[in-house]
Formats: sequence, structure tokens, C-alpha cells
Amino acid sequence: MYKMMKGKLGLGALMLLSSMAAHAGAVVVSKDSPLATFDADEAKKVFLGREAVIAGQSVSVIYQKDGAIRTDFETKVLGKTGSDLSAYWSKLIFTGKAAAPDEVAGDAGVKSKLAASPGAVGYVSDAGIDGSVKVLLKY
Repeated sequence: MYKMMKGKLGLGALMLLSSMAAHAGAVVVSKDSPLATFDADEAKKVFLGREAVIAGQSVSVIYQKDGAIRTDFETKVLGKTGSDLSAYWSKLIFTGKAAAPDEVAGDAGVKSKLAASPGAVGYVSDAGIDGSVKVLLKY
């Protein structure tokens, strides 16, 4: 009985770790960006439009339109999801406190936008990390 329970616990832990790894990601900028690193609090401020200048450089944010990576990012980094985040941004835009963030499709869209916009910051899955981006924060 003990061995069977131990085996099930081990299998459960392995499944949990593999599902966590499948949705891991990183906050990234263009490889040529002067930005070095973010902590979680700074990333949250930037992606919620509370901080538009980092290290003297104006930054714009790029969100992925949808999918597991966006949901993971919203939950782990922002602490807001779905309709709460939409309502938050609508209020900022309506009051003139921030411009709407860019939304692109997938990791490739983020990397393309980063290459074209030196002050942009976005997020990609771990699989999307390559030589074209610089990782500021892993989540």
C-alpha cells in the first residue's frame, strides 16, 4: 500500500512539474536594448502602465493576444486575468493615463515587434527565447 501511494505521489509531482514547465516564460526585450533586468514588481508596474520610463528610456508594452502563455503571464506576474485586466486597461485608456498596449499573436509576433520597436518590452514562452531577445525576468 505504501509503495503504491509513494508511486502515485511521485507521478503526481512529476505531472505538476511538467505542466509548470510547459507554461513557463520570460519578460524580454530586443537583444540590443540597454535594459538589463527586471524584478517582478518592476515588470508588474511596466505591464500595468504604471511606469513608462525605465533607466531613462521610454518603454511600451506588448501583450500576446491570447493563449496559455498570456494566462500564465497575467496570473504569475500581474496578478490580474481576463476581464479584470481588460477593465483595468479600459479605465487607464479612458482617463488618458495610458495608451493601449500592443497585442500580437504568439512568440513570433512579440519578437518581430521587439525588433521593430527599440523601447518595447514583451513576454514569450521559454521555447521563444533565442538570440534575438534579452531576458529581463523569468517567471
